[in-house]
Amino acid sequence: MIPFTKAHSNGNDFVLFDTGRCPDSIHDPDFIRRVCDRHKGVGADAVLVVSPPDEPGVEFKLDYYNADGSWETFCANGARCAVAFYGRRKGISGKVIVQTGAGKHEAELLPDGRVRLQILAPRHVAGMMEVCGFRGRHVDSGAPHFAIEVDDLNEELVARNGPPIRYHDAFKPRGVNVNFYQRLDPYTLKVITYEKGVEAVMLSCASGSTAACFEAASSGGMTSPIRIINPGGELTVAFDHEWKDVTVTGPAVLLFDSQLSDDF
Repeated sequence: MIPFTKAHSNGNDFVLFDTGRCPDSIHDPDFIRRVCDRHKGVGADAVLVVSPPDEPGVEFKLDYYNADGSWETFCANGARCAVAFYGRRKGISGKVIVQTGAGKHEAELLPDGRVRLQILAPRHVAGMMEVCGFRGRHVDSGAPHFAIEVDDLNEELVARNGPPIRYHDAFKPRGVNVNFYQRLDPYTLKVITYEKGVEAVMLSCASGSTAACFEAASSGGMTSPIRIINPGGELTVAFDHEWKDVTVTGPAVLLFDSQLSDDF
């Protein structure tokens, strides 16, 4: 049997595997696609694989796989869920260091069950661009994002315009996650993301929300900490003046443990 844990952060859901208890097939793209299938598998936006670190001073290594089986550098919601998973497994609380495809990240398990994750400083990959009729900026916040400000944000807008931007030639060959955001006040952003690899409008995307915060703050009028309203819940993004100390805080809920058959 192949043990796993189901988890979510604001509805962004994951299936977690521990390499110490699972076969190598958990890294196989076809296996990942079958696991994430919401009708014939467990159902999830992505798979998280926790393994021993290959660098000193790190508690564990995290590999993130989209529902289509593709590997991606980083997912802030997924990393926080993996920290909660690791903390429960090891019976620890407080701070841990996790190794991801985007580098090392310090995380802290908070008494209220949330996890605070320090992420690498976001950066602009390019200047202001116009893509498919929308002006925005390409931001790297551990994963590639295109942040677009709009005056009236809703899920239908994102569902209609996210896919053509995600596949636009400007972002080939990797593609891009598309984050639409609306300023509600100097301390609050509404953010809705179309995520590549999942190919859907997300209930929450923490790295995308951070990218939107970075872009909104860079253009002025936003003050840390920023409350993020995603369709599935809320996050908090905090940053210093130079965006060198950046954290995203939010829920990391471990739903249940179960097993897949060996011949899944």
